[in-house]
Amino acid sequence: MVEIRIIILAAGKGTRAMPLTRNTPKSLLDVGKGVTLLEKQLENIQKSKVIEEVALVIGHLAEQIEAKIKMHKEDGLKITTIFNPFYDVSNNLISLWFANPKMDDDFIIANGDNIFDYDVFSDLVNKNEEGIFLTINRKDEYVEGDMKVNMKGNDIVRVSKEIDIKKADCESVGLVLIRGEKYRQIFKDNLEILVRNKEYTNKFWLEVFNLMASKGIEIKSFEIDGKTKWREVDFHLDLDEAKKLLKLKD
Repeated sequence: MVEIRIIILAAGKGTRAMPLTRNTPKSLLDVGKGVTLLEKQLENIQKSKVIEEVALVIGHLAEQIEAKIKMHKEDGLKITTIFNPFYDVSNNLISLWFANPKMDDDFIIANGDNIFDYDVFSDLVNKNEEGIFLTINRKDEYVEGDMKVNMKGNDIVRVSKEIDIKKADCESVGLVLIRGEKYRQIFKDNLEILVRNKEYTNKFWLEVFNLMASKGIEIKSFEIDGKTKWREVDFHLDLDEAKKLLKLKD
């Protein structure tokens, strides 16, 4: 197995999916047949055969997530949890900073409310050597809530929900590979700069890419088919769409 770990950010309260997330973490919402979003993520991670360890950053209703993953640990999956005590007053950039000790080896970062097919993980790892790789999806049109991306050639120059929908080149799907000692250090250094700035306490972790791009650091793109390979669960309708996609794949 390739020695790469994945950091999953699952500390948030999932307010956009209320009231479903009032008493249940978003990552534990049912996506069909009694299987939670997190369990489907873990299943596909194992199936990819390229990831040796899962580092799960938790916060909101953390004890429920810890109870759920216990059985997966017993099945042999290596999972560690990292608690973000500031999950209620910060965004996922801070959650990612708490996972800094897990960045000494090559790593992937994923949002806890995403589901990717197993071959997205395996392709991301097997088709890319050293560097920083942001996974993207191209669509015919974009909406305001998309995490939109501007590109120059194949490189990323900006990632933000604030990008004009008419000027977006693609969207970020919340999955990144950082590979190679040089690039791991670059990423960690720039993450540290943002964490030390109080203005970024409630910012998304993808702001790290904007800082790096402003310095001329190369950020490569890795494109996937968002219609069949990925689903994000932000709202009630997203959960329904995830269930439909997974049902088709059964």
